[in-house]
Amino acid sequence: MDYQAQLDKANTKNAFMLHNGIRAVSVNEKEAVCEAMAAPEALNHMGSVHGSMMMSLAEITAGLMARSDGRGYVSVEASFRFIGGGKAGEKMTARAEVVKRGRTMAFIRSRVYQGEKLLLDGDVIFYCTEA
Repeated sequence: MDYQAQLDKANTKNAFMLHNGIRAVSVNEKEAVCEAMAAPEALNHMGSVHGSMMMSLAEITAGLMARSDGRGYVSVEASFRFIGGGKAGEKMTARAEVVKRGRTMAFIRSRVYQGEKLLLDGDVIFYCTEA
């Protein structure tokens, strides 16, 4: 798998990522990493990072991890647990890893952090469109 090509494609062709300031940082067979700033547009009415921003960052990173085998995937199910609130103006980092990969399904764990602080923990199940 050409990991650099996968990163380049995500960072230049994914309109949702570009619009939301999400950037794919790294991917390999063990882990995918994406980042986003907690910009004013990503905050809720209380001034902390909106949950949907954290979920989007986690799901995108999980998708990058799923596709690390070179095949196409679509999300089937996602479950997220909010652990802590994110602060405005600080970078969020999502890290994803494969829990189990089968012929048609991939089970990915994805977590979002600000520094060492865990904000969100989640699991995403993907269906392989090229099985």
